[in-house]
Amino acid sequence: MSEKVFRSAFIALFGRPNSGKSTLMNTVLQEQISIATSLPQTTRRNIRGIYTSPDMQLVFVDTPGMHKGKHALNDVMREQAVSAVVSSGMDFICYLVDLSREFGDEEKDCAECAAGASVPVLVVFNKIDICENPDAQIKSFLSTYTQFEKSPYIKLNATASKSKDIFLTAIDPLIPPGPMYFDGESVTDASMRTIAAEFIRKQIILNTREEVPHAVFVEIESYKETAQKHEIVAGIHVETIGQKGIIIGSGGALIEKIKRFARKDIERLVGMRVSLKLHVKVTPQWRDDNNFLRTMQ
Repeated sequence: MSEKVFRSAFIALFGRPNSGKSTLMNTVLQEQISIATSLPQTTRRNIRGIYTSPDMQLVFVDTPGMHKGKHALNDVMREQAVSAVVSSGMDFICYLVDLSREFGDEEKDCAECAAGASVPVLVVFNKIDICENPDAQIKSFLSTYTQFEKSPYIKLNATASKSKDIFLTAIDPLIPPGPMYFDGESVTDASMRTIAAEFIRKQIILNTREEVPHAVFVEIESYKETAQKHEIVAGIHVETIGQKGIIIGSGGALIEKIKRFARKDIERLVGMRVSLKLHVKVTPQWRDDNNFLRTMQ
């Protein structure tokens, strides 16, 4: 009896903002690697998640949502998403479509980009749990974006645990023979500096409203690992004094809450005690400062 061939693939998760890319990846990995919230444009950079089983390894690239915004930051995020789709390093694309929202210019933009990929595309129709008539929406999508009429597709609710098996079964035929690129215990190749910054930003998103989350950038100024604990110092960049006041909160209450919950997230991942220090900086118009954006990539 011949030995089973090991398989591996690099898979781009692509779609509009808030279509469920990060949620699906976290569900498959059963670990929170990419932050997922109800806020559109939560993901700002390509984050890789790694799923390994005895006979295969999948490397997911969670991309920022395709969005034409008014800031230079939006252009940077868009470029990262497009680069993943057109990259020769991808084996296939998972194009997530949010069935709970009407299709519009953003969807048209995503569809054209995904259809232009040189690798197979699996369409993942997401949020069937909050869509009144998923089958009708799917039919509407396929009649509008005829490029995908013959593409394989699945429908699911990315937050449901059973979606992991639905998704893995659907992509199985697309996974080619290949090596194990990463250690079998790894769930991401992102540095702990990157993950810590994301966990801090997640708590800011969850605890503030309106424009504040979009105007925040978290910079890890220092990250030291010792045998007893991880010591982290982070600067939170905002664009106005008013935004700084919101994040700090009355008597410093809100920034303490952000710190407390972010520290718990990081401790859960690293498995040891974390010392976390946060301070807020006003960096006017950083979202349109190309030098700042280049430095912080």
